[in-house]
Amino acid sequence: MDELPGVELRHLRYFAAVADAGTVTEAARRLRIAQPSLSQQIRLLERRIGTPLFRRVPQGMELTEAGRLLRDGVDRMLGELRSSVAAARAVPPTASVGVCRGVPQPVLARAEGLMTRGGPLRIAYEQADSQRQGDLLRAGTLAFGILRTPMDESGLVLRTINDEPLGIVMHDRHPLADRPALTWSELAGQRLLWFPAERARGYAAAVLTRLREHGWTPETVPETHGGHSLFRHALLGHDDLVALRTRTGSVDDPDLVWRPVGPEPPRERLALAAAARTTWSRMLSADDRAETARS
Repeated sequence: MDELPGVELRHLRYFAAVADAGTVTEAARRLRIAQPSLSQQIRLLERRIGTPLFRRVPQGMELTEAGRLLRDGVDRMLGELRSSVAAARAVPPTASVGVCRGVPQPVLARAEGLMTRGGPLRIAYEQADSQRQGDLLRAGTLAFGILRTPMDESGLVLRTINDEPLGIVMHDRHPLADRPALTWSELAGQRLLWFPAERARGYAAAVLTRLREHGWTPETVPETHGGHSLFRHALLGHDDLVALRTRTGSVDDPDLVWRPVGPEPPRERLALAAAARTTWSRMLSADDRAETARS
């Protein structure tokens, strides 16, 4: 509307309201604004367009020929605008979601169920370590994060979406592979294929502390790649190397086996997180209140 400087959408709405109502008084009542203010806005619109739009008659306001032409255009414009607004509202919002490494598909599905409970949502996943996700969530770069706990929860709202004991993964010809379950003493001398602690410092510290409490302080072998092919390659052929995984997180691989270990194995807790006091965190909090009410 560069050729009509100063003409705003509200002026056109006021114009259409007066044309519909037939009087400024009735239009002002419908619009819930003062009658003198509405009259002033109509006169201002006429000056900016450069021609009278109404004839003032005893019965009220009657459109001039120019007014009728403008009214036809305004009706088309407002109709298209309503359709465009409705179409825009129908487009699901997009949420950027951080995912730490090794999240099992069933857990991803559970997280998606929570994130979309409030309505359709386009989810754009990006891999990010648990430690980094906290900063990205607080900065507003991520809407949600799927991460391992414990971690620094300041400024965040977390909801646990998976809580499982860790077990031992090893190659299928490992000396311990024929046992249906393992004890801590049987792991003496075994090295641990372990991820860099900076990816999830709180989780790494909690797990290694629990291992020491059970008398196993393994030498850790860094697992820096994060892919399954190199993970299995590291385990195959080594009779003194094992890894820790949940049963759900263990990929079905004919050359690897998973065995429970006890007593009181460390646990992996995965959480869906969002920055506090945001639309996303309110979705998690509302779901918590609903579950509390049902219980």
